[in-house]
Amino acid sequence: MPQPVKYSTDVLLDAVRVLLLDGGPAAASARAVCLATGASSGTVYHRFPTRDDLVAAAWLRAQDRFLDAYLGALSLPDTDHAVDAAATVLTWSRTHPEDATLLLRLALRDLLHRDLSAPLQRRAETNQRALHEKLTALATHTGQPLADVLLAVVDLPYTVVRRVLQTGNVPTDDDVAAVRRAATALLAPHPGVREKNPARPDPDSR
Repeated sequence: MPQPVKYSTDVLLDAVRVLLLDGGPAAASARAVCLATGASSGTVYHRFPTRDDLVAAAWLRAQDRFLDAYLGALSLPDTDHAVDAAATVLTWSRTHPEDATLLLRLALRDLLHRDLSAPLQRRAETNQRALHEKLTALATHTGQPLADVLLAVVDLPYTVVRRVLQTGNVPTDDDVAAVRRAATALLAPHPGVREKNPARPDPDSR
């Protein structure tokens, strides 16, 4: 019968996240993770051969969790789903405040001393590409400039979450409702612009 894993990957990455939030990138070393968890250096280095892979894995885990919710809300590239996505930034941050703080406070490049290993680099690029494709599709189908879309579903909710988390609180229902109203107003169709139905081909494109 296999022995249970004493120090799971999540335990190690949780420790990395605490170190990053409490002390910044310089505090998150493999040795510090060993001291925080009681894991041996061999346990850490077996899973994460370099310090950069260790901290990047913690950051990418947070990003994966966020994108699962955010891109899920953008399952269709229309205004209703865009407003849902903007609200999801707040509701997800409310239930995952530590991961949200990590993503808002530190960019992946801020954590690295050298290049990532190929698997983690591909993972980061895949996440970025998936996000870009969803936002570009949203702009195309709504007929809105990409800059307007980014303002409504990225800049607006991120700013609200950052402000709230900096006070040690989490977004409230009132915050979510306010972001919904603002995103709806920002994404209102411009005069003469028709939103495409993503579930039906545009007759003008035939």
